Amino acid sequence: MIRIPDLLRKYAAAAPDRRALHFEGRDFTWSQTNDRVHRMASVLHGFGVGPGDRVAFLGWNSHWLVETYLSPSVIGAIPVPLNHRLGFPELVGLIADCTPKILIVDRHMAETGARLMAACPALDRLIFADWDGSHPALPPGTLSYDALITAGPPVAEDRFDHLASCDGDTLILYYTSGTTGVPKGVMLSHLNLFANAAGTGPLYEFSAEDVLLLSGPLFHLGTGSRVFTALVFGAGMVVQPRFRVEETMQLIQDCRVTTVTLVPTMLRMILDHPEFDRFDFSSIRCFTYGAAPMPVRLMERAIEKVPGVTFCQGYGMTEASPVLSVLTWKDHVPGSRFFDKLGSVGRPIHYGDLRIVDADGRQLPVGEVGEIVIRGPQVMTGYWNRPDETARAIRNGFYHTGDAGYLDEDGYLFLAGRTKEMIISGGENVYPIETENCLSRHPAVAQCAVFGLPDELWGERVHAAVALHDGVEADAAELIAWCRSQIADFKSPRSIDIFREPLPLSPTNKIDKTLLRARALAPKEEA
Repeated sequence: MIRIPDLLRKYAAAAPDRRALHFEGRDFTWSQTNDRVHRMASVLHGFGVGPGDRVAFLGWNSHWLVETYLSPSVIGAIPVPLNHRLGFPELVGLIADCTPKILIVDRHMAETGARLMAACPALDRLIFADWDGSHPALPPGTLSYDALITAGPPVAEDRFDHLASCDGDTLILYYTSGTTGVPKGVMLSHLNLFANAAGTGPLYEFSAEDVLLLSGPLFHLGTGSRVFTALVFGAGMVVQPRFRVEETMQLIQDCRVTTVTLVPTMLRMILDHPEFDRFDFSSIRCFTYGAAPMPVRLMERAIEKVPGVTFCQGYGMTEASPVLSVLTWKDHVPGSRFFDKLGSVGRPIHYGDLRIVDADGRQLPVGEVGEIVIRGPQVMTGYWNRPDETARAIRNGFYHTGDAGYLDEDGYLFLAGRTKEMIISGGENVYPIETENCLSRHPAVAQCAVFGLPDELWGERVHAAVALHDGVEADAAELIAWCRSQIADFKSPRSIDIFREPLPLSPTNKIDKTLLRARALAPKEEA
């Protein structure tokens, strides 16, 4: 039987005084964290929350949010970390979809929490999680998280064993970012998340000696998966409310962080920061990155600027808990046999069956681009209340990712973009990532995004949005000529929008192609 909270109990017994969590200057040991989680489980049970019920959390990263990852499952309930960057109507829609009984909010979302209580009949109670148990925006009847867990006696760890979820039961519900449509709730089980953490851990070489910095949003599994990694391997966690580059570097130095999980945009911001050389990064063992393809030039620059630190890439998605493939630290060593594979996303994880298939589901040979599909113990149990979409996504046991890619002769996976993002220009298939990698190698380019726009002659044309490095000049003609010197003409942009500021980001820190496409299609004002 696999129950994720049992791992918390394990470290509370084996290393009770070891630091499990650090947040805003305060430490929590494994014993304290275990006690707090079980006390909150008892509180929720007293409020009538039971197996299968949902408990939502709306706020920035915190130890309270990490605890809420675990406490509902102790009584068989399901936590739902909500995206605090969504608009109010979007949040109302998500709550209407998953109908949680309890909403927990922090000081950053207190006003929104009050509005949601008035707008969402499914919500029974509002709990405020913060150092100060009150906030002027909160409605009467709001309860204090810490006051609730300190009011009662300690809770025996086996008290709710008859209710606790386990194995294939849903442990947590994540909503997808919604960049390709209405957000869907992804149901992930104890087995899903244990398989991912235990299976990928050796590839990243995680151990109890690690201190993991959680700075990306915990409403997203890209960072959230590290909570389960810490629980499987007994590693400590340093929780940052939200990514702020100088604060991130300060935490790395002060808390002796060993592993940081980034998306490429965050890595670029760290490397570009004028105070970068002032901070002590000697504790860092490994930078891990994912969530978006890493431009090859940015990776090469990072290796040059942070000598002695290893890099690992994980490619995946929420529906796969999330990792599908890993580019290990050995692949990032200059001069190594596979250093030229930096443009890939590594080799498929050993506990999953990953294949490249055509539109009819037939497996394709090495080197041919098709859809990436996978089956294994890490694949979600399904989408919340969406059986038809679940059936479309999981066919014949394989989860169909919607990503296009190919496997090379050495078994490395190369992405070609989203199958839905594929551009058909003049009858030729163009996958944006190849054009993006080409643009990223130009010395003036800091960021780029490639997508298709309607074109009367070609059907679609390859269009790029490019942000330039500070103090560097380049125009569209120069960048188009650069691409045509490096890749096929039909893969090169036919039009480019130049930005003097960073490209806009989605809630999960990916470049927001939806917004960029809308801007490119908007009527241009005449000078």
